[in-house]
Formats: sequence, C-alpha cells, structure tokens
Amino acid sequence: MSISAVFDGPGAIRLAESDCAGPAAGEVVIEVAACGICGTDRSIFRGEYAVDSPVVLGHEYAGTVIEVGQGVDSLASGDRVCVDPNITCGSCAYCCRGLTHLCSDLRPLGISRDGGFARFSHVPARYAYRLPDSVSLEEGALVEPVACCLRGIQQAELSLGDSAVILGAGPIGSILLQLALGAGAARVAVVEPDPSRRARATSLGADTVCDPTDAVERILNWSDGLGADVAIEASGRTVGAGLALQLVRRGGRIVWFGVYPEGERLEISPYLVNENELTVRGSFNNPYTHPAALAVVGTGKLKLHELISDRIPLTDIAQALSPERLPSGKVIVDPALPAGT
Repeated sequence: MSISAVFDGPGAIRLAESDCAGPAAGEVVIEVAACGICGTDRSIFRGEYAVDSPVVLGHEYAGTVIEVGQGVDSLASGDRVCVDPNITCGSCAYCCRGLTHLCSDLRPLGISRDGGFARFSHVPARYAYRLPDSVSLEEGALVEPVACCLRGIQQAELSLGDSAVILGAGPIGSILLQLALGAGAARVAVVEPDPSRRARATSLGADTVCDPTDAVERILNWSDGLGADVAIEASGRTVGAGLALQLVRRGGRIVWFGVYPEGERLEISPYLVNENELTVRGSFNNPYTHPAALAVVGTGKLKLHELISDRIPLTDIAQALSPERLPSGKVIVDPALPAGT
C-alpha cells in the first residue's frame, strides 16, 4: 500500500492510499526516503504556479529502488538513487536543439506527474541516478536543487576573481553561495532580511551580509563604489529582482533565479540597462547539470546537512507549505516517519 500527499488545488492537499502498482517498461519503483520542500511547491500551494492537479507534489527526492521494469538494465533492486524530475519529450524543436529544459512538452515529476511526497514513486529509469556510497539519501534529495543552482552559476558566467551578490540566503541562496565560491568568486556578499539566515551565510563563507533595506549603500561601499560583477536573485521576490539591477557595476550580469509569482510585474528603465550594458538572464531548471551536481555532492565539499532545518512526516505537509511558516532551512519530508513525529 502506498500513501501519498495529493494536491487538489490551491491550499488543498490530502493523504491518499493506493495499491503500489508495478513499474511500466523502462521504469523503476523507488521507496522514497527523503523529499525536499521547494519554493516552487509553496508557490503551487498558494496558487501562484499552475500544475496538473490532482497530482502528488515533490520533485527533490531520493530513495531506494525496490523494483525494475522490463528493459531496465542500468539499475537494480536495492540501488540508492536520486531523481532528475524533468521528463522531456525528446522530439520537440527545443529538445532537437539541445534545449531540453525548454521542452514544449516538459512533464516534470511532482508537477505534471506524481512526484516524491509519497511512500513509493514510479520514475523513468533514465531519470534516476545511482548515489555514491558516501552520499546519504538526504543529501541525495538535494542533488536536484544543486543541479538547478549549477545552471544559475552557468547563466551568471562567473569568472575567477569576480565579485558576486546573492539575494536570498535560504537553502537555494546558501547553495549558490557555496558554488560561487567554489567557481572562483573572489568575494561574495549576501542580501537577506532574516538574521539567522544571514548568520548561516557568514558561516558558509560570505564576505559580507546585509539587510535589503540598506543593500544598495552596503554593496556599493563593499565594491569601492562600482557594484558587483554578478548578482543572482534567489529569493523569488519581485522586489528582489528589481534590487538586483541596482547592485551590479556597469557591464554587470544579473540572473533572476527565483520562482516569481506569474502575475507580478517589475518596472525597469531600459535606458539604464542600455547605458550600463547590463545583462539580465533567467535560469530555468537543470539542463544536463544533474550528473555534474551528483559529482559535486559526491566530493563532500558542499555543506548540505547544515541546510536542513526540519524533518517531517507526510501528515505535516500542508502545515509546512503554509505561507505563514517560513523555515530557516530546507524541510525534508520522510514518508517513513509516523504522524506526530
């Protein structure tokens, strides 16, 4: 019997029981051990991000293979795996151009197909990656956000010696901070309103931290009046996307990484973008970065366990997704935990 948390629409999520069917050809069945709650999950719960409901949410997960389908020879029962949730069609114009993350028929697990907020999950075998023995299942659940953050670093075109500003010091901002330093940034500043998150950013290597209210003054002073080479906005707040434009030097690069409410708009000056020759880019999911993310996590150099603040059972998902509750770090759902844990 499989228990899952089914999303029926904004603010509505319920527990459901069903028989655990065997895998289809090319699939594996995974017993989920850890599934992270993402900012996208919270946006979905608030009705700010459209999904095909009813659906089992959760796209950051890892677990153990318990059964393999016909034709699967890359994995075996007992393998510990993490999941790339972004299932592509492979035949649209974007897939044929190598832009699989922009697939016209993208069907992500946890958004368009049932995902990881469940005891068991059916996953196409080619989207399940075997974990090294050194990587825990909780760390495996964080490979997906690391893969997305690697894309953000790519979009920023970070170079050795660059100065960078990360806006937001939640789990994603904390991963981006570590990756920026690992990619050779000489200095990284973090803009974050929460004092506990600012303290964690300092412990992870941030050169300076500040509140958004005085960010422009602080970052200009920090950068000798020029502004940073790169700003990566990771809070998912539209006001942060606007602030990022004020924190870079002439010729600077801005990456809007966060998931923003679809209906919100930002007023910007095309004149200033042109005169300062700014580059503004989005960063969407994880094109070909999952293997690299797994390799990086396998080195043990990223501090991931430090980002986990809560471990909860399936019964507590609705409360964890509530907009009134903002945890200091990553919330991990463990379907094996009993209610009330």
